[in-house]
Amino acid sequence: MNMELPWYLLVCVTSNTKLESIMSIEKIKAFPEITSVVIEGDDVVSVTQGYYDVDKVIAHIQTCIEMVRRYDKMGYYNLAKPEFVNEVITTFTNLELSKKDVIRANNFMEIKGFKECNRVWQLPDEMKVQASQMLQGFYVTYDTENWEDFSVEPIDS
Repeated sequence: MNMELPWYLLVCVTSNTKLESIMSIEKIKAFPEITSVVIEGDDVVSVTQGYYDVDKVIAHIQTCIEMVRRYDKMGYYNLAKPEFVNEVITTFTNLELSKKDVIRANNFMEIKGFKECNRVWQLPDEMKVQASQMLQGFYVTYDTENWEDFSVEPIDS
């Protein structure tokens, strides 16, 4: 589903103006986590992210939606209904909602040229800023009720 408007509410009303269903389309930014960084001297010269194109991000999100749906069927989410952002994006994907969250990620990364570190957050501040500026991200537009209707487009830097 590709919507032009990032935020709006679509309301379907029956002939006697009884509210029948509500569908909310939302748009978030998502940034793939870093898998490797190359440093030469005092500069970050390249950053590799786990998912670098739209097709890979779409496939990754679809897989995670299926996983959350399976958990939901098994009754795993018995206290609260699962949400797209909380369960799919922040819990199961290798995507983060901000560049800052990508830099803070605590997963192991291959860092060449700075032997003391194996995570970006361990690098000196200037290098963290350089790595952050190299990150590529995506807009994810999704239906809060029907998660399978989502689209992904790159954020133009």
